[in-house]
Amino acid sequence: MLWSASSPIAAVALFALAVLPSALAQTVTCGSGQLCPESAPCCSQYGECGIGAYCLGGCNPKYSFAVDSCAPQPICVNGNYTFPNLNSLEPNTKYLGDSSQTSFVYSGYTYQSNGDLLIAMPNQTTGTVIATSSYVWYGKVDVVMKSSRGQGVVTAFILFSDVQDEIDYEFVGSDLGTVQSNFYYQGILDWFNEQNISLSDTYANWHTYTVDWQEDYIQWIVDGQVGRTLYKNSTYNATSGEYDFPQTPSRVQLSIWPGGLASNAPGTIAWAGGLIDWDSPDIQQYGYDYALIQSVNVECYSPPSFATQSGGKSYRYVNRNGTQESVIITDDDTVLGSFDDSGLDMSSGILSSTSATSATSTQSIPNVSMVSSSGASTASATTTSVPTVPGGNGGADLQRGDSSSSSSSQSIPDASMVSESTTQSSTQASSTTSSSGAITTPSTGSGTGNRSTTSSLPSAASTSSGGSGFSQGGSASANAGAVVSPTSGALALLVALIFGFLIL
Repeated sequence: MLWSASSPIAAVALFALAVLPSALAQTVTCGSGQLCPESAPCCSQYGECGIGAYCLGGCNPKYSFAVDSCAPQPICVNGNYTFPNLNSLEPNTKYLGDSSQTSFVYSGYTYQSNGDLLIAMPNQTTGTVIATSSYVWYGKVDVVMKSSRGQGVVTAFILFSDVQDEIDYEFVGSDLGTVQSNFYYQGILDWFNEQNISLSDTYANWHTYTVDWQEDYIQWIVDGQVGRTLYKNSTYNATSGEYDFPQTPSRVQLSIWPGGLASNAPGTIAWAGGLIDWDSPDIQQYGYDYALIQSVNVECYSPPSFATQSGGKSYRYVNRNGTQESVIITDDDTVLGSFDDSGLDMSSGILSSTSATSATSTQSIPNVSMVSSSGASTASATTTSVPTVPGGNGGADLQRGDSSSSSSSQSIPDASMVSESTTQSSTQASSTTSSSGAITTPSTGSGTGNRSTTSSLPSAASTSSGGSGFSQGGSASANAGAVVSPTSGALALLVALIFGFLIL
């Protein structure tokens, strides 16, 4: 039918359009001095409140509605992980907290090539991140890997806790003879913590990167040689009366992301070696920048002797202090019944959901804001076209981590974080999940290397198994695993309603 601005239908449509901006700007934030509301009780690592995946890995108990809003964390498990296939990885669109069913959770672009895991950052996307499904509370982690290369491209292997304790290896693609070591305590951004370790070409050569994390010290070890040691006693803060030392259960995370994204802070871009080159040799040849992971090995150490233990299944925080004294070991379950649940009620969503993969609101999707590297992104990667993988031929030795759907959301520009979810059938859309999704980096200033000490290590072939990792730094910037806007679902719904009115 034809309509005019004076018709009732037009009035409804115009009203919907008028309220759209305010209706779509309902993100509830959390952080210092601001807790999440009971309706969205979980504070994600990106400072946003929600349910579902917000309450899984990365849920910060310090700023959630209640400390137990966050689901318990799966306890440390010894493991040596290699990648003859991608069976050990589960997309963050499906993970509900059962670490016994998967070793890693990922968002973005993952491939298997010649027995190695390849994490990719296609042109005009914000990359990939994988994270262990279980946590480490002191232990030794080895990662055998090759970094990405190129100006503005960053690879990372880190241990990262829900209260934002962090132990880092970071690789800046414009400096392949250096790996940066760093640490943070509860997300406090101290740029003077960085130290460099020199080694042979990190892109061309396999190296074993080790974090040996003890209660009283941390060692960064490359190819069996200690590159740096940090003693807890050296981190004492006389003002707070605390040790600014990573000390809480952490996930092992690996990532590739664009530190040189034009929208990042100038200091971050400078630290990353400059603006990213979307026409790099690897993008020209393969369609993406990439890093290779050969193996990940996790050795769990005993928890602190003072830790309260009433089981052996999960870690929980009992107060908002965020220190190791805040953590207990329990037999509490770690699995949400659905993406409509939280730690306050782990199974209420089962009653209103036919399956764990039923569609949910964007409130259960952490950090879902559109990320664009230079305005509108034009690149897309579909499951129907198999890319060329370094060392692979596109045949049987190449597998995609997101190949289960012929209509993956990877065909949507900047939508890698919701792979296998929103573009599946409308009656069986997988819920987007996991706060292990995107990554952040501190806005480091120029010349951080000038404040770093350097120790040289000779070239050595990697022999031990190794791992995973990625950089966070505690601030919400430069997200890895490009993501879809949290308002996109609401926008689509309103547009559909308006269109429906108009054709009546």
